[in-house]
Amino acid sequence: KKSFVIDGKQIARISLPKMLPLVLFEPQDLQLLNGSPELRRDFLDNLLAQTASGYDKTLKDYRRTLSQRNSLLKKGANIARTQLFAWDIRLSELGGQLAQSRHQLVKTIDAQMEGIYKKLSGRKNTINASYVSSISLEHYASQMLSKLEASRDLDLIRGFTAHGPHRDDLEILLDNYPAAQTASRGEVRTLVLALKIQELKLLEAERGKKPLLLLDDVFSELDGKRRQALTDFLKNYQTFITTTDADVVVQHFMDKATIIPVSVTKS
Repeated sequence: KKSFVIDGKQIARISLPKMLPLVLFEPQDLQLLNGSPELRRDFLDNLLAQTASGYDKTLKDYRRTLSQRNSLLKKGANIARTQLFAWDIRLSELGGQLAQSRHQLVKTIDAQMEGIYKKLSGRKNTINASYVSSISLEHYASQMLSKLEASRDLDLIRGFTAHGPHRDDLEILLDNYPAAQTASRGEVRTLVLALKIQELKLLEAERGKKPLLLLDDVFSELDGKRRQALTDFLKNYQTFITTTDADVVVQHFMDKATIIPVSVTKS
């Protein structure tokens, strides 16, 4: 079993207030915009779990209830029909709580995204973030319950639940077009970095601590102005950066950083 020693006391689990907040950027994060919706849902859920009280428990309860409902759907219509209504009510209650929390977070992202993107890129683009769902965000829980009841026969055929926050998405628009379809590689990287900076600032505001930044190959496909703008954002935070571009390090960090060269030998 894993255990920790803090101030001479052994504990089995570290509570969230005692954890150092952390923001990670790695090349795989570029899939955040054009990859599976699950990646975007996880981004919202992970951030809310660290900043919204009780969200993590609600999310776990929702996933457990969803799993129970899906198991019931696979047992056949005769068994499922007599028990589904109770699960539908509970799933809708929890789903409404998740969706409203996510929606509020996306509204915050939408309000700040354009300004951060402009500082990073030096360009005046229109950036919008929206929470996308097949269920109306007004009275989400009751609307979800109606959807579950209406799609019950199809759910029984498919064997899974087709409506709820586990199917919702975060959409980013660049100049009123879906960024996942129209943004260049440099624009995608800048948009993802803007999301990560918002994650950083939200964590700092809610947790009262400056997060530690871990950035892997962050400067690729960024021009000189964007690199400088990103450097300005990073200067007030402890940051670990890995890069194969030594010129970037020399130009932007030599006077204020500890640089550790790493060589790889092939045998």
